Amino acid sequence: MPPETPGTIVRGYLEMARSGDWDRASGYFADDVVFRIPGRSRFAGEQRGRAAALEYIESARALTRGRHVAVELIDVLEGSERVALLVSERFPLGEREVEIRRANVYRIANGKIAEVWIFEADQYEVDALFETA
Repeated sequence: MPPETPGTIVRGYLEMARSGDWDRASGYFADDVVFRIPGRSRFAGEQRGRAAALEYIESARALTRGRHVAVELIDVLEGSERVALLVSERFPLGEREVEIRRANVYRIANGKIAEVWIFEADQYEVDALFETA
C-alpha cells in the first residue's frame, strides 16, 4: 500500500466530515492542531488543540439545529505538505439557506492535519452567521 499523501489524508477527513462522522473526522487532526480563523467572531484568531477545533466546528453545525450542511468541493490544490480546498457550504437557517464560499488550507505533518487556515470569500457574511449563534 503506497504511503498516504497530504491529499489522501485531507480527502479522508472531508469524506468523514461530509458523512457527519465527526468522531472519525476528528481522528485526522493532530492532538495539537491549530485552526487559524479569520473575522471578529468569538472564534477568530488561533484555536489550538483538537478540543478547540471541534468546539468551533460544532458551534458552526449547531447553527443549523440538526439539519445537514451541504459541502460542495469546488477544487483541490495539493503540494508536498499542504492541501487547499475550495468549498461551498450551504447552511440551512430556518426558512433560508446561507452559502459560504471559502478556501481551507491544511498543513499535514506526521500523517495528521497539523494546521488549518480558513479564508472566507465574504467575511462579513460569516461574522453575521456566527452572531446568530
